[in-house]
Amino acid sequence: MESRIWLKTEDKRAHFLVLRGDEVHHLKVAGSLVTLKGKVKKVREALEAGGNPPDVGAKSVETLDVRRIGKAEVSPGNGSLTLSGEGDGAASFTFPTADNNADEILQTILAASGRPYQPSEEEIGVVEALTPPAIIGVVAGLFWMGIYQAAGKYAAGEEVVAEGRRRGAQQLLNAVAEALGVNGAILLGVALLVLVVGWAGNRIINRPKRAVWLPEPA
Repeated sequence: MESRIWLKTEDKRAHFLVLRGDEVHHLKVAGSLVTLKGKVKKVREALEAGGNPPDVGAKSVETLDVRRIGKAEVSPGNGSLTLSGEGDGAASFTFPTADNNADEILQTILAASGRPYQPSEEEIGVVEALTPPAIIGVVAGLFWMGIYQAAGKYAAGEEVVAEGRRRGAQQLLNAVAEALGVNGAILLGVALLVLVVGWAGNRIINRPKRAVWLPEPA
């Protein structure tokens, strides 16, 4: 039986989405930076050879009958799609796409369902709206902390040495810290905080919308 296979690989995890006949499967493959590539290759070859998705060696497998999809969603930015079965408590899973083509993948799946679907839009929730600013805020906070600590050492006349695997990044932080000084680092921190808080507030007030497909009434 012919299959359509989509793959998204991350640092220590990979996601497969497999459309085969009347079923769509979401497979997760886990591994280390060293072993993941080999595991993904093995699973993909097994799927392409017609192997049963639950038996190809994935860490977990979620399955939906495409004829019973009760709701389909595409995230703002087209980076992921979510499929949900019909009825309360029905199975649901989210597949992150590799090429921001969630809408194209979804249309292929809905076409296989043999049912008409009506598109619409809905606002994302508060938590989902705040997630990107929160992630960027944490990263920016760590970046600023490194600069501020290095600036304090320079001000105290201490030698700041970059070591370890992230030596290049540390050298960059040290150069910025030396150029800004303690006061400049504080101003940078305030500016980053204002930007992140402003972004978060804007996403709450003007929430992005996700595309939603629901079955047309019979």
